[in-house]
Formats: sequence, C-alpha cells, structure tokens
Amino acid sequence: MENEELRGHIREVAREVLGEALSLGVTTWHAPPRGYVNVDEVDPDTGQVAFRTLTSTLGEVHLRLWAKQQGLLEEVEALAKRLRALAPRPPSDQEQWELRVLALAQEVLEPAGHDAVVEWRGDGHLEVGVHTFDRREWRFQLETLATTRGDVPEPGCARRLGLEAQALALAAKLGALGFQAMRDPEPEDEAARVPGVVEAVLEQFEYGHHPLNSLFDYLGMPDWDEIDDDRLRRRVLEQVCAHVRARAEEEEKTWPDVIPADRLEAAFDVLRARGFVAEMSASTTMSGGWEVSRELADLRREQGETIVGTVFFDQQDAASAMEGHPLHLAYGLVNDAEDDAREDERTEAEDAKVSEDAAAVGRTIVEVLREHGFTPEWSGDASSRITLKPAFVWRRRRARVDTTETWSLGEGNRILALLVEFLPRLRAFEFFPGDGVEVHELRSDSLRELTLCYDREEAAKDALATVVAQARERFPALQSLTVRAGGFEETVEL
Repeated sequence: MENEELRGHIREVAREVLGEALSLGVTTWHAPPRGYVNVDEVDPDTGQVAFRTLTSTLGEVHLRLWAKQQGLLEEVEALAKRLRALAPRPPSDQEQWELRVLALAQEVLEPAGHDAVVEWRGDGHLEVGVHTFDRREWRFQLETLATTRGDVPEPGCARRLGLEAQALALAAKLGALGFQAMRDPEPEDEAARVPGVVEAVLEQFEYGHHPLNSLFDYLGMPDWDEIDDDRLRRRVLEQVCAHVRARAEEEEKTWPDVIPADRLEAAFDVLRARGFVAEMSASTTMSGGWEVSRELADLRREQGETIVGTVFFDQQDAASAMEGHPLHLAYGLVNDAEDDAREDERTEAEDAKVSEDAAAVGRTIVEVLREHGFTPEWSGDASSRITLKPAFVWRRRRARVDTTETWSLGEGNRILALLVEFLPRLRAFEFFPGDGVEVHELRSDSLRELTLCYDREEAAKDALATVVAQARERFPALQSLTVRAGGFEETVEL
C-alpha cells in the first residue's frame, strides 16, 4: 500500500471512530510502512500546528491519560486496533524495542499523572520523558527523564517536574533491559571522506601556521563540512587528538631546546619590530602570500605604522621543507592602494628606485637571518628569492602557534570542543553542550571562564547544578561558569 493511499485510509478510519470534533493529523513513514494519528494543537492567531502522536498502525496508544480525560479511551483503543488491521506486519526490531520501552514507561509515569513519551536519540538509544508545551514557540518539548543507557541525563529536569523518583525508577528498569544502541549504518560516502579529512587537518597542523581550533577552516577538499554523521565526526577528532597528544607528549619533549624554527621565528619577530610583515606558511600559494602580506600591511598602516616590506613563505614551501629541502623566502615592498594605482605610470627612474628599495629590503632580511644563525643564499637581485640555509626539516613548536585565549564554538561544530585540552593559553570558552560532546568529556588546565549555551531557559537552569560539579573536576583553574539561553543568563563563581 502506497503512503498516500495508507494516509487516506487512516484519515477515514480516524474520523469514523473519533468524529470530526477533534483536530487530528495523519502522517506516514515508508520504511517500514507505518502510519500515525496525531492530536494537533493549532495556534488560533498564526495557524501554527504542534502535534503529539496518539496511536499508530502498530496498534499502541500513546496518550492514554489524555484520552481518558477526554472520555475517549475506549474509542482510541478501538482506533488503535483498526489501524493495526490496516497495515498488518510484524514490528521491526527497532519498533519492538520502542513498544517495549513505551509500555514500561507508561507503567511508571501514568500513576504519576503523565503520559509517557518515547523517542529515538541520535546515539541509537531511546529516551523516555514527558511533554511540556511552550506556548511562545508553540511546540511540545520533550523533557527527558531517562534513557536506555540506564541513566538520568538531566536530573535537574526531573527535579523541576517533581519526577525524580520516577526518573530513577525508569533508569533502573531501562538499564536492566540490556539494550544495545541501534543506529543506521554509517553513510558510505561520508565514511570514505574521513581519511582525507584527517590527512588534511594533520597537514595543516604540521605547517604550524594556524591555531589548532582554526585548522578545520583551511582544509579545502575534502571538506570537514561534508561529514554530517556524528560518529564519523568524532572519529576524525579522535584521530586528530591522538596525533596532537603524541606530538605533545613524545616528539616535542625529545627536541633540542632551540630548533631552527625557533630561530626563524625570532628573526621574523625582529623584522616585524622593524616594520616588516613577516608570515610563515602564508596562504597556499605565492600569490596568496602576497595577498596576505597586503592585508596585514594595510591593517598595520591603519594603526599608524610605517611598513618597510614583507617576507614570507607559503604552504608549498613549508611542505617542501617538511621533507628537508631548503626554505625559499619571498620578500619585497608592500605597496599601498595609491602606489598600486600608479604602478603602470612610473618612469624608468622610479622603477629603478623601487628595485633598489626592494633589494634593500632583501639585504635587511639576510642580515637579520645571519644574526640568528642562518647562512642564507641570495643573489642580491630584487627579483630572486632568498634560500634559507642550512636546510632543516620544518617543524614548529605548538606553544608558539596555539595562542588562542578566547573561543566561541557554534552549535553545528560542538564536537571540536574536544580540542580545548590542547590550547594551553585558552582562558574563555563558549559552546553548546549536547549530542556529540558533553562537559564531562572535556578538560583544560588553563580555562578560567566557561559559558554553556542552551536553546531553552529551563534547560539551562536544569543543567546548572550538574555542570558545575563536572566543570570543577575537568577544569581545575576555572573561576566562573555561565549558563545562557536567549535572554537568560546565570553565572556561578567558583
């Protein structure tokens, strides 16, 4: 039976059994085929509809107490039987678990005066709770009490609803079921992208230019944003974190006190102090490096600085140096917009002056590099690059790169929060806990201020007591924790 045909039959039977007075809706699902009768709440001002499932073609009744209050329990039970006969088939494994958990939840919650709600979570478990109605948003909100993991994930919510005993009883009963997470197979196209994304992130990591929390913004293809499955996103992060941890705990501890990159960074610091733009791994190409130089020069000019010139190498240069080849440095003048506009109008004498000024920039760079232990090779011609010698394998200390002090992380990329452990200067962090990563999975020895964002004020208040205890354990230097939702905000000083 096609979905549209099934929908028509369900609607006809529902009207026949329950009449026209109730506002009922019908939805269907195709794999496996299943139809639902929903009770609609319609906003008289906007026409917006919020709905709850009443029954389905599996023959179960969801809103037993609601039906009883309406004096319709017999009719709803009769409707459930007739719907079952419309699309007779054995329940799937997932549906069998859903029905079993619903019956158990009704056994616990109906004596407390609540209809039970059972929904599938993104992690393949079932969660049990009750509905509350948000009139401002005009929607039913699931307030979770327990899950088939055997836990009470939101004890503050159970406390607010006066259902702590029921939540604990549900958790115990659900945990005893021995339920194993049931999730759809990983999407093959996304799974195939994981190795490439990991490789691209680690390549950016080894260039040593961008802070760890920014690496995912510079990947190109394959793109991190093309992986939506949270299991695969976590797999990427776990592999990246393992590499970063190994670098911090094993490799860098064996390095000499001063490595060539340290000396080059010191030389670039001196050049910056003398009015140079000096960038390492600036963009992916030479032309991109010049664009970066121009942007930074314009920014510093706006702040009143005089820019003498630029020196940089791009990521292609860094990739070559990672294999032990000599680094080649680009350098020259960084014109302002007015100079660029009249470049084609310069006289021969003016062009000669520009070349001499560019060569003077090169001489200064070579001098500073020699002061820092290098023996650069350069022809003295403004059109030739400077070759940095002796050659060395490019590697950079992460402490010089991961200097992020504040980080605000969007809801869609919350899994990246696992990186906070490796940001040694991080002082303030803001993110949305939830599916994918929670506070108790994170740690940081430097964090002072933590802000947790929620979609509802009630959720923020419910979480406060739990997350304060977790944060104290995971962030030993934490001084304040803030929960925020819309216009609501509350801060706890620790």
